[in-house]
Amino acid sequence: MNFEKIAIVGNGLSAWMITALMAKQLRHTKTKITLHVGVEAEITTELQSPLPLFESFLRAIEVSPDLLTEKANFHPKLGTAFLFNDKPPFFHVWGQYGAPIGPIEFHQVLMRFGLMGETADLNKLSLGAASILAGKFQKPTPNSQSINSTYESSWSFETAVFVNVLKSISSAMGVEVNGDRVSKVEVGDACVVWDESDRPHEYSYLINTIPDLIGGSHAYESWFPGLPFTLRAQSKTKNTLSPLVNKVKVIDSATWLCEITHRNLAVLNVYQFEKQDMGSNYVHKSPRSPKCLNFGPAMANLCSPLFSAIDLNSIASTLLLRYFPAPTDGTAVVGEFNAVLRSAFENLRDLTQLCVNQLFLRECHEEAKIPLSPQAEYKSNLFKARGRYPFLESEFFKTEWQVWLLLGLGFEYGGVEPMVSSIKDDAIREHISKVENSVMRSLSAMPKLN
Repeated sequence: MNFEKIAIVGNGLSAWMITALMAKQLRHTKTKITLHVGVEAEITTELQSPLPLFESFLRAIEVSPDLLTEKANFHPKLGTAFLFNDKPPFFHVWGQYGAPIGPIEFHQVLMRFGLMGETADLNKLSLGAASILAGKFQKPTPNSQSINSTYESSWSFETAVFVNVLKSISSAMGVEVNGDRVSKVEVGDACVVWDESDRPHEYSYLINTIPDLIGGSHAYESWFPGLPFTLRAQSKTKNTLSPLVNKVKVIDSATWLCEITHRNLAVLNVYQFEKQDMGSNYVHKSPRSPKCLNFGPAMANLCSPLFSAIDLNSIASTLLLRYFPAPTDGTAVVGEFNAVLRSAFENLRDLTQLCVNQLFLRECHEEAKIPLSPQAEYKSNLFKARGRYPFLESEFFKTEWQVWLLLGLGFEYGGVEPMVSSIKDDAIREHISKVENSVMRSLSAMPKLN
C-alpha cells in the first residue's frame, strides 16, 4: 500500500485503530492521511477485553503495554470463566493445561483418565487457572522451560481511554482530522469524499468503517444461519468475580450473558437466539479492493462469547501488515487478503457454534442447538472419535485453546489415540498427580494480584 493521500472515514474505536496503524506504518513515506469524522459515531461497549493477539496491534503502533498499564489503566486478563448452575466455574485460560507425556499431548492423557472413570479439576491443572482462583498474577514469560510460559495474558481497559491514546499517536504522526459532515463517498479512478456542502475531497485510497457507505447492503453476507442470535441488552454493573476473567453463563433456553470485566467494573451483554435475521451477524463479501479497505463495522460484525469486535480489527490489522511495504494493492494481494480474512472469521464462527451448543447442552437445554457448518461438524466428529483436533490455517484462537475449551465445557468423546491406550492406568494417575503438585508449588511462589 503506497499511496500519496489516504482518506479514512469513521468516528470511533475502529477508525482510530486503523488511523494510528496507518500513521505509524507509513510515517517514513510521503503519504498524507486524513481522517473524516463527520459521520455517526461507532457504537462500542465501554470496556474492551481483547484476545492476546491484541499485543501484535500494540507492537505495530509501537506502544508498550507496560506504559498503558500506567497511563491508561490497563489491567491484566487471563481468559473467561464459564459459570454453571450445578458445579464450580471452569476457568478457560489462553494457554496450556498440564504437561505432555513425551509426544503424547496432555489432553489425550486427561481424556484417557476420564475413560478410566476418573475425574480431574481442570482449574488445578493450569497455573493460569489456579492463579485466578487464588487471586494471584504473574506476567507470562517467553522462557519455554518455565511453567510461567504455559499461559498468555491480555488486558482489559476502558474504550474511551484507549481511543485517546490512539488520537495522541495519530496527532503526533501528522494525521489531519476533518470534521465536516460526510454526505457520500465514491471509489473509482480516484476516491472522493463529499462533504455536506457538496465539496469533493480526492484521495488515492480510502479506508471505510461505516457499513453500507460503499456498495450498499448487497456487499454484505448475513451469517445469521450460522450464528442465529443477537445482542439484546447491555448495561453497566459491578464486577463480583476476579478481574482476571470475563464471565459467560446460560440464563435460559434462549438467553446467555457475557460479562466484560475491568477491575471493579463490568459491562453485561445479554445475547438471545432469534427466529429471524436481525442483521446482527454479517461479513463483507470482499472487504478489500485495489482502491479501498472496509474495516471495523464495515468489514464484519460477529457476536460471540469468545471474541469481540476489537479482535476482528486486530486480525485484519495482522493480515494487513503481512503486505507492508507493498508497492501496489494489486489483485493478487487483495484476493489473498480477502480469502485469508474470511477463513479466519469462519474458524471463529465454527468455534462459536461448538462452544454455544455445548454450553446449552451442559445446562440441559438441548433444544437450543445451532446447525454446525461442515468444518465445525468435521472438528466435532474427529474430536469425539479420537480426541484429535485439526490444525487449520488462519486460526487466531489457538488450537490448544480450543481443545481445552471443549473439554472444560464437558464435550463428549469416545476414544483416544491407540498409543495413549497402551499407557498403564497407574502411570496416568501418577502423571495427573504430578501436574497438580507442580501447579500448586508454582502457585505458592506467585505474588498476589494488585
